[in-house]
Amino acid sequence: MQLKSNNYLNKISLIMKKNHLLLVLCATLFLFSCQENKTQITDNNELKVLSWNIWHGGHVKAYPKIGCEGTIGILKESKADVILIIETYGSSHQIADSLHFYHRLLSSNLSIYSRYPIIKTYTFPDSISTFNFGGVLINKNGKKIRIFDTWLHYLPDSRLAPTDKNEAEIIAWETAGTRDDEIKKIINVLQPFIAEADSIPIIMGGDFNSHSHLDWTEATKKMYHHGGAVVKWPVSECMINAGFKDSFREFNPDPVKNIGTSWLSPVKKEGSSETAKRSDRIDYIYYMGNKLSITSSEVYDNDLGTNFIFMGKYFFYASDHGFVLTDFNIK
Repeated sequence: MQLKSNNYLNKISLIMKKNHLLLVLCATLFLFSCQENKTQITDNNELKVLSWNIWHGGHVKAYPKIGCEGTIGILKESKADVILIIETYGSSHQIADSLHFYHRLLSSNLSIYSRYPIIKTYTFPDSISTFNFGGVLINKNGKKIRIFDTWLHYLPDSRLAPTDKNEAEIIAWETAGTRDDEIKKIINVLQPFIAEADSIPIIMGGDFNSHSHLDWTEATKKMYHHGGAVVKWPVSECMINAGFKDSFREFNPDPVKNIGTSWLSPVKKEGSSETAKRSDRIDYIYYMGNKLSITSSEVYDNDLGTNFIFMGKYFFYASDHGFVLTDFNIK
């Protein structure tokens, strides 16, 4: 009887030890999980947003491996909370896994990544293709923000804008393509959200493939190879007229001092067969809603296929576009 009792007690002791180890393991994993979440999600009013056309997903045959590594390295170093990618092309999950972010692949072209939970996805296939536009609703510590990613058609090629023509002829050249129709469709599908923008703010970025009327002014007409042209570009005018603010131009109001180059266009020098590079801005982060304000906004650009110094570190630059990085404060 005593022997059976001892065996029984030994079994109970062994079970208790195993349960104790299990509890310790669970507690450790829980604490680790909490600590990891603390590194991912911060309880403050800041939201850093980056928008970038990474050019064929950063997977360029001419730059195997180093192109994608450089692109992901820049994204990590940016410390962005929300990232809008254009020309995702096969790199969506690799980027998301590297960042440990929530993400939505809206189409082969557009993808969105967020440090904070994505609680809803917006697409409007009956009105505008997901190749051109789509978005998400994120929840940052109880604060909801609608985020949209955009790509407008690349034709007519912005590099070929006929700056020697008058403004009406330049706008006729621009509207011979589809960008003005695309942005009107986008603004139309956004109307219910625009009506709610003061309660749920909107951030809309991407590659618009079009110049801004805020850049092509009387003050800049003889700069940046604008050829003397002052142009009210219809896409940017449509955005401003709809109530959006251009985050970069708001923070950098003088285009003479900072044009915000995100696209370098080869143009012929006057009276010469040589070419120069015209500094263009065709990538943007717009926003709407009185709960948002700007604390900083910059455009970073570098020559394709070269090393790029960003935040004091070297990264291989595998895109033909610059990227926009805007810091928001949320009330």
